[in-house]
Amino acid sequence: MMKKYKVGIIRVLTTVDESILLSHQEILSDFFKDFDLETQCIPDQYEGIHDDKTLNEAVPKIIKMAKDWEDRLDGLIISCAGDPAVKELKNILKIPVVGAGHSVATISRNYGEKVGIIGIEKEAPPTYIDILKDNFLGYEKPNKVENTNDLQTDEGKKAIVESAKKLKKEGADVLAFACTGLSTAKAYKLLRSIDIPIIDGVIAEGTIMLNKLIENEMRSE
Repeated sequence: MMKKYKVGIIRVLTTVDESILLSHQEILSDFFKDFDLETQCIPDQYEGIHDDKTLNEAVPKIIKMAKDWEDRLDGLIISCAGDPAVKELKNILKIPVVGAGHSVATISRNYGEKVGIIGIEKEAPPTYIDILKDNFLGYEKPNKVENTNDLQTDEGKKAIVESAKKLKKEGADVLAFACTGLSTAKAYKLLRSIDIPIIDGVIAEGTIMLNKLIENEMRSE
């Protein structure tokens, strides 16, 4: 029988809309049959994380939730491209902790030499720049998108496509998402016609998490 790993997902967007809350869990469920998934969201962050202020507000909430949840999990995913609290939690928790940002940037290097990044902050997250180095081609923030909720609108989705087209025209041979709200918006489906590899944040974090869990199991045998 296939082993099931209990994996928690922390969403940094506060929502009472179950379809949005569980959107990342549903994506991971489709691609990672080894996971038994559960999702929680941090409180009082209705626009998620999109700048230094919202990041600083989120980190202690994430740490508290993670510590309270650890004993019931085999692994924890912080489903945000900014990797909030991931570094801190790796030093606190005994289970693997994975964020979307480091996962996307690492995987992107295996798909192309010129990586174009799409996100919602003014600049690409530092993690992406540090990992990609000379493979970083450029960064696009979709027009009039200020937070993760804007990505779910028709206008926001059109802007995502325009950003992707621009990056490809500039020479990108792979597109990397720097916001997991792009996963919620199913941007990878919107961009199929772009015809270059697309590294989705939720899929990337699931890939790295599975590898970490398998490695832990191998070490314990």
